[in-house]
Amino acid sequence: MKLSEVLEVLLKAEDEALEMRGAAEQEAKTLVQKSRGKFAADQEARLSAAREEARAQVESAKHSAEMEALHIADLAQKARDTMEAHFEKNVPALIARTAGEMAARYAAQRRA
Repeated sequence: MKLSEVLEVLLKAEDEALEMRGAAEQEAKTLVQKSRGKFAADQEARLSAAREEARAQVESAKHSAEMEALHIADLAQKARDTMEAHFEKNVPALIARTAGEMAARYAAQRRA
């Protein structure tokens, strides 16, 4: 084999190596871009899921607070109803007793 043939084979090998290197670099760039895109999509999906979970928790807390407020209002209404019933039951006797006491005092003052 002649020196020129050896040189030609070496130059062709170098050209092939450069082509292979360029192809490898391009493949690496593509792989990096795909990985970045997948990472960004995964991160957005996680953030979206976290936002949805937070929204669900807020809605649940809001519903619980509304139910508690309704329960408290119901208890307050029952207490008012009980007081009103108690008042209605006891007021006639209270009025009669007070009127009787006033009449007794008035009568005592008239005798004196």
